[in-house]
Amino acid sequence: MSYTSFSRVSPVLAPEEIAVLIRLFDEVCDDCGEAPASERAQRCAGTLIRSFQRGIKDEQMLGDIGRAVLRS
Repeated sequence: MSYTSFSRVSPVLAPEEIAVLIRLFDEVCDDCGEAPASERAQRCAGTLIRSFQRGIKDEQMLGDIGRAVLRS
């Protein structure tokens, strides 16, 4: 039996996708009063990137995810 490999995460982000993530990250940090360089904000950034790579492209949903990370 052979298996076809597939990637659950798209490793490469296009410049316009990075721009969207940066804007969302800045908005979420501002909404929550979190310094972008804080440890919590860095976890938020990682979560936003992984969520985007896994196919969540809806900006409202990504913002909600980011705010949930910062408020946890």
